Amino acid sequence: MPEWKSFTFGEGGEAVPEATPAPSPAMEADEYAAKWGTEVAEVSIARIENVLEGDGLPHGSSEFIAVTQLEDVRFQIHREPVDAPWLQIETRIEPEGEGHTELSLQAVANRWNTEHLQPTVIPIEDGDQWILVAASRFFVGEGLSDRQIHAMLRRGLIIGLSAAQELPSLLAEASK
Repeated sequence: MPEWKSFTFGEGGEAVPEATPAPSPAMEADEYAAKWGTEVAEVSIARIENVLEGDGLPHGSSEFIAVTQLEDVRFQIHREPVDAPWLQIETRIEPEGEGHTELSLQAVANRWNTEHLQPTVIPIEDGDQWILVAASRFFVGEGLSDRQIHAMLRRGLIIGLSAAQELPSLLAEASK
């Protein structure tokens, strides 16, 4: 893998490489990740559930989906279709009050998606109401190690929790 190089921009807008390359950050596992193996294998719901259990998170699963909860926010972890190269970690955000339409939720989702890289927020129709789904997708098509599954879950759950905590205030702002 080539080293990352830092650039500055000259007065004419041209990229000028810096004299010394930026140092590479150490990729040492923290105490939570260090217990997980680094052998790469196909990602399965059983492996995901094993990591959830090992990390002390509540969990359940079916053939195609694993579920967990973090600070009273429920998450689903799945691949659709089952052989898709992408895994999705998602949570539902149900707006308080009535009168939320597809357009009003789309405006909130667009604002969120413009200001945040992950998760992607989309409005969906759920029965007779519109809700938001915050989803993070991760490429798993070439397999992952248990340590990588742990890192993926940690990332997906933390940013999903952040969205679940922040979006209600954006929804309240939008409905004023």
